[in-house]
Amino acid sequence: MGNSKRAFLIAILTIALLSIALCVNGCSFYKGRNSYKSMYEKLLADQAPTIKDIKFMTMDGKVIKEDNDWYHLDKQVKIGITLQGNCGVIDLFYTPLGTETYKQQQLIEEIMPKQNYAEYVWNVPDDTGGQFNIIAYNKDVGRRSDLYNVVSSTQFKNLR
Repeated sequence: MGNSKRAFLIAILTIALLSIALCVNGCSFYKGRNSYKSMYEKLLADQAPTIKDIKFMTMDGKVIKEDNDWYHLDKQVKIGITLQGNCGVIDLFYTPLGTETYKQQQLIEEIMPKQNYAEYVWNVPDDTGGQFNIIAYNKDVGRRSDLYNVVSSTQFKNLR
């Protein structure tokens, strides 16, 4: 075997042995698996919170049941919001019914949850008849809830 072939084989064997030694002492392939988990956890931490439940309640805490897709609200109601995940702020919105009324959407309030729960007392205007929804934010990423049809007791009586 010539010297050049022998030198080439020694070089290849040396590289192979160094590669094996490096992998045994912390191969980047195995480190990568742990970093994927931490990347996934970071990704979850940066996601908007999941809106688990929104309840309309009387002032004494009784849940207001939906009646033919509508929630009939007294002059004051508690709104209970249950979340999952990181949430810094929740925006509560009301939009009146009608054609192109999304332009008239009103921010009711901006509230801060505590331990994945928030409660707000809404003084419901007499002319309320429309849709309620929230957006829950984690930093600058938000998630919008379903729309809830709401009507004030006063407005409902006027419609009958």
